[in-house]
Amino acid sequence: MLLTRLIISHFRNLEYLDFKPGPNFNVISGPNGSGKTSLLEAISYLALARSFRGANIQYLIQRTQPSFEIFAKLKEDADGPLTHDIGISRSRRAQDLKIRIDGRPISKLADLVAHVCLQVIHPQGSDLITGGPELRRRFLDWGVYYAQPQFKHLYSQYCRALRQRNMLLKSNAPASAFAVWDEQLTYLSCRIDDLRQNYLSALNEILLTVVNKFMPDYQLSFELHKGAENGLSMRSALSANLEKERVLGYTLSGCHRADLKIKTDSLAAGATLSRGQLKLLVCAMRMSQSLLLKQQTNRSCIFLIDDLNSELDQRSQEILLGYLEQCRNQVFITNIAPDPLFREMSKQKFLALEDGAALPS
Repeated sequence: MLLTRLIISHFRNLEYLDFKPGPNFNVISGPNGSGKTSLLEAISYLALARSFRGANIQYLIQRTQPSFEIFAKLKEDADGPLTHDIGISRSRRAQDLKIRIDGRPISKLADLVAHVCLQVIHPQGSDLITGGPELRRRFLDWGVYYAQPQFKHLYSQYCRALRQRNMLLKSNAPASAFAVWDEQLTYLSCRIDDLRQNYLSALNEILLTVVNKFMPDYQLSFELHKGAENGLSMRSALSANLEKERVLGYTLSGCHRADLKIKTDSLAAGATLSRGQLKLLVCAMRMSQSLLLKQQTNRSCIFLIDDLNSELDQRSQEILLGYLEQCRNQVFITNIAPDPLFREMSKQKFLALEDGAALPS
């Protein structure tokens, strides 16, 4: 899937931008404050209905405007027929998010995410390694979602059962009331753990090779730490922790507590690697997911790379761009100036921005 046209209105400092991206590399250049990152952020909002920068909606809408709008045309591949139109708008009022696909309104974000496989590499991306386990679960679940169609339904069931059990905890329900939910959570958690583990096993085959290209001097490992080791221990943990959970008001065991443990030479990678090495590792992880996605589903990712030069030396940039070119992903890269490195790539399109507007080409 790739974008063939992108229209952005009143998003951050982009008053109006109509851009027809190329199918390969799109290099967005301009001085600080010109709107480079805002363009990438708009694409991420179009694909995920959220900003990769975690910004409040009030900061995304231009101050003098009531809402922003983003529209895109998408193709299955560069030579294929037009497949979808996607439009998204958001006003300052809470919950006022409108999404249309091919002119039809949709209410489930999963229906939006299914259309665009997005990977983002940005200066704060090392939080994937150093931040909380939720980010690493989301990383794993991104791949499981596209590779295993049943995952979406299983996870929805799990979240519903977890909410019911947490409500019982907060209402101080008798122990007998938990039995049915404990059984359901145990079953669903084990199913989801298996899907995650199968995905990670397949990812590891690619990931270790890619990491070795980026970081040949390090031995890294990636292991799934489950919220409970197996069905029996989880069922036992749910019973054993009941009184503690009543006090806390939430469930302590289950796949919602899982983590992806990333270690280098048996030590936590987040505590031992430099900022530059962390960014290299994130690049390798996201590139590996893209390669596996192509292998498993024949789908391509759209990559958003904000400030390529930040903490990446030229060798690392060349490796990353080489992988991206090899996989024929559509890529949007921001840089203050069109680096000569980009000129060496086989196909590229350049867009220069200044004060939130495109400069004549």
